[in-house]
Amino acid sequence: DISSSHTLLDCNTSKTATRILVGESKMATQPAVKSLYRSLAREAKRLSDYNFRTYAIRRVKKGFELNRNLAGLEINAAIEDGKRQLDMLKRQSTIGQMYPGATSVMEKQ
Repeated sequence: DISSSHTLLDCNTSKTATRILVGESKMATQPAVKSLYRSLAREAKRLSDYNFRTYAIRRVKKGFELNRNLAGLEINAAIEDGKRQLDMLKRQSTIGQMYPGATSVMEKQ
């Protein structure tokens, strides 16, 4: 029984197909948001350049703080944007590992 204030989404993941109920309750999307945050933070830490890495980590934290109070379909749009950002971070970290630059003075100890 789904009221008109809720939207049912099908999200296909690599292992299973999950259904996310979006509406007045944020409990259904909370695991997806936490997983996205962990993935973004993990990829940001993989960047080889110190400046890019610290910027990406800071940007991930700030992005989630700014979107903390979203509701309804805004959450889905933010999650989709986060997934696009995750794909971009993965590409950047791969390229950075293929073509490493000089070590920053901030990293030398």
